[in-house]
Amino acid sequence: MVVSHAAPRDHHGLSILIVDDNKFTRDLLRKILVSFGIADVTPAASGEDALRQLHASVYDLVICDIVMDGMSGIQFVKAVRCKMTPIVNAAAMPIIMLTAHADETLVMAAMKAGANGYLVKPLVPSRLTHLIEKLCHSTLPTLRCDEHVTRSHVPLPHH
Repeated sequence: MVVSHAAPRDHHGLSILIVDDNKFTRDLLRKILVSFGIADVTPAASGEDALRQLHASVYDLVICDIVMDGMSGIQFVKAVRCKMTPIVNAAAMPIIMLTAHADETLVMAAMKAGANGYLVKPLVPSRLTHLIEKLCHSTLPTLRCDEHVTRSHVPLPHH
């Protein structure tokens, strides 16, 4: 494992690809990320769609569901990490896996395939942002009330 000692970068400049076959989850993730000031968030409804996006654009981070119709999240990670795939930054780009199942076998398979971290649904914004900060070496503002995300909305930071 390589530890970077680079200065943290501003989170506003991050470009994030969200891969999930569930529209509600994609929308929720986008709202959480936008509430932290990350405006460059691209949704993908499948692993296949995400691979097309990765061929067309460069992303700082991918957040991907493990269990999806069609290409699974694990198959997606393997395709991204495959040296035969012409994706810019494919080896170094962090990938966070999402799972509704706290199934250790699935999580370990995703990590073995090349994922850099995972989160169990329902999403806790503070855990998501902590993982993004760690993997992207970025600084993100603290979300107040993040312990109470049982509501269907995410509070926006005050300006």
